Amino acid sequence: MRLTPALITEATLALGDREGEKAMSMRRIANELGCDPMAIYRHFPNREALLDAVADQIVDEVPPPAEGEPWDERIRAVLTGMRAVALRHPGIAGHVAARPPLGSRGRRYAGGLLAALAEAGLPPADVVRAFQALIAYSAAGLRMAVDAGERDARWHQVSGAMDDLPGDAMPVVGSEEQFEYGLRLLLNGIRVEGRLSTAEGCPQGTPR
Repeated sequence: MRLTPALITEATLALGDREGEKAMSMRRIANELGCDPMAIYRHFPNREALLDAVADQIVDEVPPPAEGEPWDERIRAVLTGMRAVALRHPGIAGHVAARPPLGSRGRRYAGGLLAALAEAGLPPADVVRAFQALIAYSAAGLRMAVDAGERDARWHQVSGAMDDLPGDAMPVVGSEEQFEYGLRLLLNGIRVEGRLSTAEGCPQGTPR
């Protein structure tokens, strides 16, 4: 069997799907492939670089936004899609949260997000700031989903300590409900900023 980067990343992803992130050591991956660990290092300089490649590989599973959709719906589709895909792969989800994919696939989707933010009416400097805010929020939300994401003992402890909160029960930290609500707040804020920038006629490249 000829060892290739694609074969290594596929084996690593499959191992992580079965046994989680801690199983994804170079030695264990080599055992899965039936090769010496040093053979993997001929293709990837270290474990982090390998996991970066695996993270970028799963981006292919994110459905592309529908053509002609408004800018905010395209952003929503990409970020919720990336979150859902990462959570389907428990071995790599934590790495995606810590190091959002920057390979060719990840950069393709990043370009789409930047274009959508420009379409919202933000000047270029604010497009970058808004992009960073969205990525930071998505990464933090994914990390919380990996670490919590369900009504565990900590959720019950916090709910009990804050039982006088208004409204319904407190959302689960890292839940889809919580993520989508926060994303909506961010998109609404971006929409307002875009309208203000357009109304004020901010010069290109000038942040508000």
